[in-house]
Amino acid sequence: MYEYITIERKYGSGGHNIAEALAKRLGYRLYDRGVVVETCKRMGLSYDQVSGMDEQTPIKPIFKAPGNEHLSMEEQIYNTEVDIIREAAEKPGCVFVGRCASEILKDKKCLKVFITADDDYRLNRSITVEKNEKDKAEDVMKKFDKKREKFFTTHSSGKWGSPDSFDIVINSTHLSEEDCVALLEALAK
Repeated sequence: MYEYITIERKYGSGGHNIAEALAKRLGYRLYDRGVVVETCKRMGLSYDQVSGMDEQTPIKPIFKAPGNEHLSMEEQIYNTEVDIIREAAEKPGCVFVGRCASEILKDKKCLKVFITADDDYRLNRSITVEKNEKDKAEDVMKKFDKKREKFFTTHSSGKWGSPDSFDIVINSTHLSEEDCVALLEALAK
């Protein structure tokens, strides 16, 4: 049985909804946006400040003096999120969405999941579910995917979306959210 499940996802694939339903079905705690809220508390920052830099890859300076006080705000946010994820994993029964949790918890027995979908499906969800304007939906989708891929590649030894980096890659285009949840529940048990 997997007591930890990590889910990376392409924008518009339904990954968050699948993770939420899976956590509920298994009776696990879900760590997604709550990690951002806890980071805000610990760092004394607003939700807008943290969410704007969450899963961002910092521009690394050429020269940096030693010590945490010289870390970029993105690096400080990431380090805080790492602490939150590790603390959460002290108690089994967690589903983590994004934030390179599979890498952070590589010493644990995790079911590492990547959820993707065809571009047309994701574009439609971007418009209907995420409420993006039709003429901007594709740009939003590409922006988030690029951000997530760069973040994962920077903080992980794996490749975002590659079957080599995940135990299972699910294309949610032709599977209902319920089917995806049932599949992952069966794998988790």
